[in-house]
Amino acid sequence: MKTKNVKLNLKRETFVDRIVEILENRILTGELEPKTKLSETWVGNEFEVSRSPAREALQRLEDMNLVRKTHMGREVANFTLEEFREVYELKNVVEAFGAMKGALKATNGDLKKTQSVMKAMSKYLNSRGFEKLKHLNYQFHDLLVKCSGNEKLIETYVSLVKQVRWATSFSLGLPGRPQQSFNEHQAIFEAFKQRRAQKLRDLLEIHSNNNMERVLSELEDKDKHKKALQQDEILER
Repeated sequence: MKTKNVKLNLKRETFVDRIVEILENRILTGELEPKTKLSETWVGNEFEVSRSPAREALQRLEDMNLVRKTHMGREVANFTLEEFREVYELKNVVEAFGAMKGALKATNGDLKKTQSVMKAMSKYLNSRGFEKLKHLNYQFHDLLVKCSGNEKLIETYVSLVKQVRWATSFSLGLPGRPQQSFNEHQAIFEAFKQRRAQKLRDLLEIHSNNNMERVLSELEDKDKHKKALQQDEILER
């Protein structure tokens, strides 16, 4: 489907951000099915942009594990729920360990910065602030790990989180979840501030593992729905 009418509002977002958002949505809804070929030329023509933003958009989707490179070029990833679980579980372990180290090394400046993120999050708990809340949520988790000062650990965390973060909406978007998530973040931050490393690690692992299960449940439901629609189409032929 040609996207000539898509308006890219440069005051709020870049071309690349918007292209990634649209392609991500098409992949997750099944409009772009697994194994569908994606090239810089196709993206450029589809969104009427040059090869440079097209290339960057595909690279971001590749980092998110929604697009993969093959010897034939790039294509929509055909990942399984088990593959997703494995990456998510590893992310949770690395994040919890990094946050624990971060609690022991955080400066007063780090604590103030993290607390300011918490205060900002409290302002966006309604549905109209969902996108802002989502990005503040990312910032909160990233700060905990970055305080560790361990560059290799941070690099590993960033690589893993890119592959699962696209699914955040499946958990955070559930009814009542924003407030519940904020309450959990408050408890995590208190442990972080008090440098209670083991308690922090335990709270964060519970928080992240429960998020993972919610996301997997939503993905499984979407997969079942998609297969049911495909079966209906076959029966109607």
